[in-house]
Amino acid sequence: MLTVATAKNWDITQLDVKNAFLHGDLQEQVYMIQPPGFEDAAYPNHVCSLKKALYGLKQAPRAWYDKFSNYLLEFRFTCSRADPSLFTYHCNGNTMVLLLYVDDISRFAMKDLGNLHYFLGIQAQSYPQGLFLHQTKYTEVILHHANMSTCNSCHTPLPQRLDHVFRDTRLFSEPSYFRSLAGKLQYLTITRPDIQFAVNFVCQRLHSPMVSDFGLLKRILRYLRGTFVTLLFTNTSASIMILKRKSAAMTSHK
Repeated sequence: MLTVATAKNWDITQLDVKNAFLHGDLQEQVYMIQPPGFEDAAYPNHVCSLKKALYGLKQAPRAWYDKFSNYLLEFRFTCSRADPSLFTYHCNGNTMVLLLYVDDISRFAMKDLGNLHYFLGIQAQSYPQGLFLHQTKYTEVILHHANMSTCNSCHTPLPQRLDHVFRDTRLFSEPSYFRSLAGKLQYLTITRPDIQFAVNFVCQRLHSPMVSDFGLLKRILRYLRGTFVTLLFTNTSASIMILKRKSAAMTSHK
């Protein structure tokens, strides 16, 4: 969507719906214990019957989506068959494209966040000819989660000769932790195509990771520690810029 918007030189605006999940109407019967501060002293063992969704309720994302999408359809927006979170509106030769994200407009209180700058862990920086996308903050979160914020960097995400890598076949003691880090790296490949092969290679070991597999995963993290990548979209092309943090040597791949 961002590629199309940049190519057509469209304005990109970001909006936030206040208390989004609280707008959802529940279609089934849901009960909850009386919340602190609102207990009925006369009926302490009674429960509450919910009429609206609450944050943390598993039905909340679907209820919010149903409420908002039906509202858009009333105003002649069309929902994409390929992506149910994408809505389009055409009127007098003008087009509006609305992308609804996070499990997640007049009827709903909105906060105008201005030009697109950050969404779903992706940072966006606009300039007259196009758009820069990168996940620097998200990368820092991953490194912090792995306790590798200050680790030594390396030049490649995987060794050049994988067949020469020592295989420690002992099972890794924390497979859930391994899968958590690997999953975060998968999301990072949105703006880091330079690690796609390496992440895919490591993710093939998710079912039963070994100690040596975790070593490869840590190597990817060390590579991230030493590099910065940004995607550049213009109205004529797209390119990738890889910046080595320490040497400040930059290479551009189109």
